[in-house]
Parts: sequence; C-alpha cells; structure tokens
Amino acid sequence: MSSVRIANYGSPSVLLEGRDKFGAIVSELNALRKKPWRGGDTRQECYSTVVVYSGKKTLATFRIRPDSVVEREGARGVPVYSLAIEPGDIQLVTRQLADIVPAKGCE
Repeated sequence: MSSVRIANYGSPSVLLEGRDKFGAIVSELNALRKKPWRGGDTRQECYSTVVVYSGKKTLATFRIRPDSVVEREGARGVPVYSLAIEPGDIQLVTRQLADIVPAKGCE
C-alpha cells in the first residue's frame, strides 16, 4: 500500500501518503475483515469513502456509514461484500472523516 484517499459523500477527498498517516486506518479496516461479511451490496446514501492504493492501482474501496461497510475490491466485476458494524468498530476512520468537510445534506 502506498496511499489512502478518504472523503465524505460529495466532498473533496484527502490523500494520505506514508504509513505513519494511514497505517492505523488500514489496520482498523483489516480488523473488520475478520468479521463475518456477506456477499452482495448494501444500499447506502450519504456514505464516506476510503480507497486503498498501491501506486496508482486501486486495491480496495470501502463505502462507510455508521451502521455498515461495503467493500469492493480493486476492479469492476470483482465481488462486493457488506458488513453491519457497531459504532466502535471504526473509531479511527470516523475521527479522520470528522476532520474532512462534511457532506451537504447528509448527517
């Protein structure tokens, strides 16, 4: 992994480069992977996005809401997985998103 792009729905994104800036976020997302995900998409509105890159290649895209996460791996056509989450599951991601411009019309 070389960088992580993070953004609130419809707001400008922030690029985090260097493991010291995004390592804890990736660790938190990896911890979620140990939970029982279900195949398929979950409809979400006003979600935040976390995209993990290796160079210019997208490794994974996470759409995040306080109650759910949807992961789509790198390329289109790759399976999509959904997970219901608890508020404490993504504390670091939530903190990082709080520092970014909030989406208009989303709470």
